[in-house]
Order: sequence, then structure tokens, then C-alpha cells
Amino acid sequence: MPASPPRVRLRAVLLFTVLLVSYGGDEVAVFALTFHLASSGAYFVAALQIAGLLPGVVLGRYLGGRLTGRRPGPVLAAASAAQAAVAVVLSFGLPPSGVIACVALLAAVNTISVTVVNAALPVLADTDVPEKAYGFGQSAGSLAMVLGPLAGSALFAAVGVRGALLADAATFLAVAAYGVAVRTLGLVPEDGEPDAVSAHGGLTGGSVLAVGLVFVVIAATAGTDVAFVFLVREHMPGAAVAVFGFATAAWAVGILAGSALAGTLSPVPPVVRLALSGSVIGAVYLACGLAPGVTVLLSAFVIGGTANAVFNTTLRAAIYRMVGPAQAARAFGTFIAGANTAVLCGIVVATPFAEGTSAWTYAVGGGAALVAAFATVPVALRTREGEPA
Repeated sequence: MPASPPRVRLRAVLLFTVLLVSYGGDEVAVFALTFHLASSGAYFVAALQIAGLLPGVVLGRYLGGRLTGRRPGPVLAAASAAQAAVAVVLSFGLPPSGVIACVALLAAVNTISVTVVNAALPVLADTDVPEKAYGFGQSAGSLAMVLGPLAGSALFAAVGVRGALLADAATFLAVAAYGVAVRTLGLVPEDGEPDAVSAHGGLTGGSVLAVGLVFVVIAATAGTDVAFVFLVREHMPGAAVAVFGFATAAWAVGILAGSALAGTLSPVPPVVRLALSGSVIGAVYLACGLAPGVTVLLSAFVIGGTANAVFNTTLRAAIYRMVGPAQAARAFGTFIAGANTAVLCGIVVATPFAEGTSAWTYAVGGGAALVAAFATVPVALRTREGEPA
């Protein structure tokens, strides 16, 4: 029998709270560790970023296969408890090399958590529209983008890096408790096979081209993001810190708006949504590079965040529909490996040009994303209502 509305609302509120706590804890840890390692030099900060991405590249596909068919509750509980333990070890004033090694271990375990959450999110959110579930997750992440650094800066100032990392460990324990509750409180079915999901709306056939171009968009925008801090410092020097903060908040506001739109846009074929939202993202970065000013940056970031939310929810929902819940963990493990690879490639290519030519880096990255998104338009035009795309 379907769950009663109050029970559905309880699931949604609890899931949103857990995701917000989890993402917020990650933001707190990133803030504290970045400032902690900044005194050791830029290369250690870069190594920190790579350590957070590389395990997903190496292990994503393997872990996705191993997690296929496993129930989300016990896996999430075990992985989150392990992450809490690593966060505690990190809090003991390790040398920079030790910090980077622990962050790599944390990222490896996090690949398990992210894979199982992506695979089970529509079930955990108790919705038949995957876009709603992934939009739900995006909303929690956008709030964490704003609240996490604020909490991280306050904790870092008050109790230092150790206190911030212990707070992060506490958030992992909260997620572990949720993983236990998933089974013991019956928040998701634990008996029998998952229901099949219709392939309609998945990415199939000629849409393989679209998926490839999606990773070009990811790489181009990730590389451009390296130049963000230099863009505001070089072109808005009198208000760089304020603009940096307001622009981050503007992007988060856009993500909230795009996440709210995700469910209503679900009838539109996914390739069409990817082509349009990817084009908007590229155009936003291109505009910021060609006319780097406060007004352009803040207004464009709201639009870009909205398109980014639609882009991300569309891609994840299409993957979920394409493979169904039974194989979702395998698919999302592979997706994590590919997405992290794209981000790393973007960082490697853009970093040498980020400082001193930040506006051109933005313009070129945005232009590349725009061209890649436009290349999916022929696929989108061939998509007819009623056909999987």
C-alpha cells in the first residue's frame, strides 16, 4: 500500500535534513583544510583538491559494480561511520602529506556514500519522478554551499581546524544513524526486488553523443572555476571578497530555483533539457569573461545556477531511468568516475591560465561549453515525444 501523506512528508523532511547536514559538514571540512594547508603553499592546496577527486576516478566504476544489488541503509551507515573515523584522525594535527593521504582515504569512502545515495535517492525520497528526487538533493547541496563556509569560518576562528573536523565527524555519525533508521524504521522497502522503472526518458541510442558532450561541458566549466577567485580579484579589486561571497550565494539561489523547476520540466525529453541548460551555462561563463563586472557576474550567476540545477538533475534522472534501480549503483559509480575525470582534466588545462588571464579563461571555457551543448541540438531536434531520448 502507498505510504500515507504524513509519512511521505516525514521521509522527505528527514532526507533533506540528513543531506543538508552531510553536505554542510563536507563544506566545513573543505574550508578548514584549505585554510590550514594554504600556509604550506599552493601546491598542497592543489594536491588537496586532486586527493578529493582522484579516488572517484580510480574506484568509481569498481565500487559501483560491488554496490549493485545492495540495500542502501546498511551501506550508507557503514560508509558514514568509516568517514567519521577518518575525520577524527584528520583532527590530530597531521603534517600536510598526512592530511592529503587522509583526504584521499575519505574521498575513497565518500565514493561509496555518493554512489549509494545517487542510486537510491528516488526510493529514499519516495517519488516516481526522479527529477524531483535529484532536485531535492540539489536544494540541500545549494544551502550547504552557503551555510557550510559560514559555519566553517566560525568554527575555524573559534576552535581551529581540529574543532571543525570534529564537527564534520559528528555530521558523518548523523548520516550513519540515518542509514540505520532506513532499515529499522522501514523508510524504504527492504524486502524483495526493486520495482522496475520505465526506460522512457533515459539516455539511449544517439544520445550517447549527448553524454559525451556533457562531459565536455563539465570539464570546461570546472576548469573555468579555477579562475573564479582571480577574476574577481583582477577585475573587481575594490570589492573582491564581497563579490566572491555574493556570487557564490547567487549561484546557490539559482540552484534552488532550478531544483524547484526540475519536476515540472520532467515531461520535456532529457536531451532537449541537456542541450538547453548546457547552452545557458556556457553562455553565462562566456558573458562573465567578455564583460567581467559586478552586475553581469551576479545576475549571470543566478541564471547559471538555475541552468546548472536543471542540467544536473536531468542527467542523473536520465541515468536512473535508463538502467533502473537494480543497476543504478553500477551506473552511478561509472558516472562518478567519468565526471571526476572531466573535472580533473578541466583543472589541469585551465590552471596555468587562471591567473593574469582569468577573463579569457572564462570566455574560452564558456565558449567551449556552449559549442559542446549546441552540438547536442541535432539529437534534441530528432527527439520526438513518446520516444526514449
